[in-house]
Amino acid sequence: MNTNNRVEILDVPFLCATHVETVDVLTNLIDENKKVQVITANPEIVMMGRQNAAYMKLLKKADVITPDGIGIVLASRWIGKPLPERVAGYELLHALMRQANKYGWKYVLVGASPSSCDGAAEKLQEMYPDACYAGHFNGYFSTKDEKNIIEYIKEVEPQLLFVGLGAPRQEEWIAHQLPNLPVNVAMGVGGSFDVLSGAVKRAPLLWQKLYIEWLYRLLSQPKRWRRQLLLPRFAFTVLWNRFVLRNK
Repeated sequence: MNTNNRVEILDVPFLCATHVETVDVLTNLIDENKKVQVITANPEIVMMGRQNAAYMKLLKKADVITPDGIGIVLASRWIGKPLPERVAGYELLHALMRQANKYGWKYVLVGASPSSCDGAAEKLQEMYPDACYAGHFNGYFSTKDEKNIIEYIKEVEPQLLFVGLGAPRQEEWIAHQLPNLPVNVAMGVGGSFDVLSGAVKRAPLLWQKLYIEWLYRLLSQPKRWRRQLLLPRFAFTVLWNRFVLRNK
């Protein structure tokens, strides 16, 4: 599948692919020993890009951006260029780990609190015993620690690097470090380590199927309310660009 098959949502280029197709694309790129930055972008990330020119430049240069959020999929339908489905970061992490388990790929984790990072590493080793665990480092690192982390990654040469530093820091960190790292796929995974470790509960399956996972997070973490204000702003901006600016 061609990674140039993209749909732009407010200038952010999303890969137009199903979950399965996305995994196939990334597997092939690893087989070809390519180097890829993967961003799983929701409406919040798109709006961050619109507010930060440097971050938008980074998004446009990313190799693969997946639609992590039903809001992105709906927006693609509103502009007449429908993306086939949501490709969420948490599911993509597990899909890549299943491939790692199948092919014996190495993986490294960077980010989150010490307890969440330790717990995520332990959980992934338990779930995917045939994947090659190559180390983990929490997100509370100093400049000296960071240099040691980079040198370690260079030494072990993992196929997969999962970074849980939160947006936009994780995308900026990957974009800065990846050119000098022997890594095939580097992906920001947000709060996935917290979920894997059990520190944070993911929404029940029914809430996920109804596409109201965002509401579950808001109810369980009320401090997120300011972030959730970006959702209606995102929808308004997409519709404004589609129906108002286009007709000017």
